Amino acid sequence: MQPVQPPVIDVCSLIHDTAGWRVYLTRLGENAPEYLDVFSASFCRYFDASHSAYRAALAHDWKAALDVLLPPDRPPFDLGDHLAGRDRQGVVAEIAMGSQERLPDGRTVNDWLLTATAPARARIHVWAGLSLRDPAAALREAERTVEAGAEGLCVIPFLDGTDPTDPAFTPVFDAARRRRLPVWLHTGHHFAARRATGLGSWRTVEALASRHPGLMLVAGHAGWPEVTETLLTAARHPHVYLEFSSHRPRRMADPGSGWAPLLHHARTLARDRTLFGTSTWVNPVPVRGLADELTALGLGADVTDAWLFANARRMLGLRA
Repeated sequence: MQPVQPPVIDVCSLIHDTAGWRVYLTRLGENAPEYLDVFSASFCRYFDASHSAYRAALAHDWKAALDVLLPPDRPPFDLGDHLAGRDRQGVVAEIAMGSQERLPDGRTVNDWLLTATAPARARIHVWAGLSLRDPAAALREAERTVEAGAEGLCVIPFLDGTDPTDPAFTPVFDAARRRRLPVWLHTGHHFAARRATGLGSWRTVEALASRHPGLMLVAGHAGWPEVTETLLTAARHPHVYLEFSSHRPRRMADPGSGWAPLLHHARTLARDRTLFGTSTWVNPVPVRGLADELTALGLGADVTDAWLFANARRMLGLRA
């Protein structure tokens, strides 16, 4: 008899239609074009595009490369198909990260995401994306989207070129704390050469958690490679979580991977503070494959279940 596979909650999911993906990739091209190069193979695998054609276009113009990934005849987003695919992977819920960027029709990506996933609100939990370039606009977007159904917020400091600990953003995080809104924050390494490497780190999480007691923070990508410091920050603050999306679980045990602290403390400090995420396009492996890689690390069923499902369920306030 095959062992029962634990359910999965993906805490870093990206759901877009073609227009939304173009906005997403354009934001990278304008602020961190290195991503379109470093992750070229990942993008082509996800969008089922020719890598050679993409590389040739990218050498000429990154906007032309987006046309290779997103041809005019690309099928439209279908919620039913998306949910069926997630069912096959054992995904019982996911956190879909939005964006404050505008679509061609004038709506924000947040607006589209809230509307497109509304019939599946028990399965898809929208966390509205904010840009911190304009503190007042970010606060308005947070309040507006929460009224429309968003259950959390997400911030990517290196794309905005801003430091979330700047006092100008205090009203945004105060509002999140008052409304009990979790905030996903990109932490750790990034490839944007024009932006400071410290924009979003365990220090950012530490400063925000200290300044806004009770604010729930998710350290996206676990602050890698400073995993020890991120984990100790979570140990100091009961509302801080780590998630390791974009990283392959099967490589965590490799010497020099940077994940030894998480595995070492898996049954203690990390057990109840670690979440599973995918970042959707980064790895070519299906969600269940990534979950199976985590199981194969041999951390024990209680730890694996906590990381894949139980911790996120508690964070989201879902019923058992």
